[in-house]
Amino acid sequence: MIKNLWITGYRSYELGIFKDNDPKAKVIQDFFEQRITNYVEDGTQWVITGAQLGTEQIIGKAIQEVKKKGYNIRHAVILPFNEFGKKWNENNQLLLNVFLRNADYVNKISNKSYYSGKQLRVWQDFMLKHTDGALIFYDPDSGGKPKFDYEAIKAYQNRGIDYQLELIDFDSMQDFANMLYDS
Repeated sequence: MIKNLWITGYRSYELGIFKDNDPKAKVIQDFFEQRITNYVEDGTQWVITGAQLGTEQIIGKAIQEVKKKGYNIRHAVILPFNEFGKKWNENNQLLLNVFLRNADYVNKISNKSYYSGKQLRVWQDFMLKHTDGALIFYDPDSGGKPKFDYEAIKAYQNRGIDYQLELIDFDSMQDFANMLYDS
């Protein structure tokens, strides 16, 4: 059973999503609402994410919808460093603030501002050690930022640690979209 689930995936620019109300974002949100509901029904208590624009922030909206349906799921946001998102434009900082306000728990790994990629590796280690499995919107054949989290998870599993991984690729997301709009 996965009690604590790490969910991550593509950034908004990798998905071609540049507006908060993009129809693609709604499809992704609906998909993750369904997956999160399934995980909660199987015993998941916490979803843990970062706060990147794209999949992670869409997850925040999906969790709010799952909660509205009466499910008991909590959302923790773990930031890799202090002042995360500080260099984002004003609109994206507003989205970040709403996202963080809606979370049940927010904390950061480092009290220092970004200074090194090592902070991101420490963040990944934290995520792996505090979750039982991960759900990643990532297609290994397509590359992108989620590759780093995917490779960290595979290395973790290769150390003989029982850690579940569910990969969602573009074909799975497209199949879901087709199912939504064909019905």
